[in-house]
Amino acid sequence: MASLHKKWLFLWLMAISTLSPAAAELKIGVADADAPPIAVLSDNGNSLQGGLARELGELLAAELDLAPNFVLLARKRVEMSVENGRVDLICNANPGWFSNASRLQWSHEIYPQVEKALSLAGRPPIRELAELSSLRISVIRGYSYPSLEYLWNNNRSERVEEAHFELQLKSLQKRLSDVAIVSELSFAWWARQRPREAAAFRLHPLIVTSLPTMCALSPRSAVKLDAVNRAIDRLQKNGKFKALLARYQWQPD
Repeated sequence: MASLHKKWLFLWLMAISTLSPAAAELKIGVADADAPPIAVLSDNGNSLQGGLARELGELLAAELDLAPNFVLLARKRVEMSVENGRVDLICNANPGWFSNASRLQWSHEIYPQVEKALSLAGRPPIRELAELSSLRISVIRGYSYPSLEYLWNNNRSERVEEAHFELQLKSLQKRLSDVAIVSELSFAWWARQRPREAAAFRLHPLIVTSLPTMCALSPRSAVKLDAVNRAIDRLQKNGKFKALLARYQWQPD
């Protein structure tokens, strides 16, 4: 009888050891189009090496008592990957950027994402959206820019699409575009790494967008939205998010 109990105990422990890793995993999507410091990729662009998205995901997973598993996603696959459950969630997100936002679950705010107009240094300061009229405007392919749609829809400016931030800079340098709409955080990070090159550019006062970022949670995830929100609230309250942002030398007002 004792040997039978031991056998069942062994089989139960084997089952638990087999199931636990999958059950204790948080699959975190990261868009490969997100520029540093949001996502820092390997030289070949095939893996996530660091950045704000990775550190934030590690904090969130730890708060949920789950192991983080980062999945690098092509920008055009982000929305479907969250909806179909390939990943549990993706942060650095906003409902306004997702065509399927109503089919996803949305967490509390984490930090604001501010986008500004960038040009070569010689251009006078741009303070109003109307001043972008007749200009070639570089944007990230697949991203949404609601405040600029009226310019493109009425043929008052030209939309120039690039795959990522550094190609936007090259587009400006080659004069293939007049202005680029860039993340203030991404440009500040890049400028700190290359101050001499950065002197050739001008970040304008015009704020094109300022939107809260949050996590989009898959409706198929075993992780519950309430648990994610409680984890975010704790990380905000205990100062860990603030300390993380400070390490990137940027904090929201």
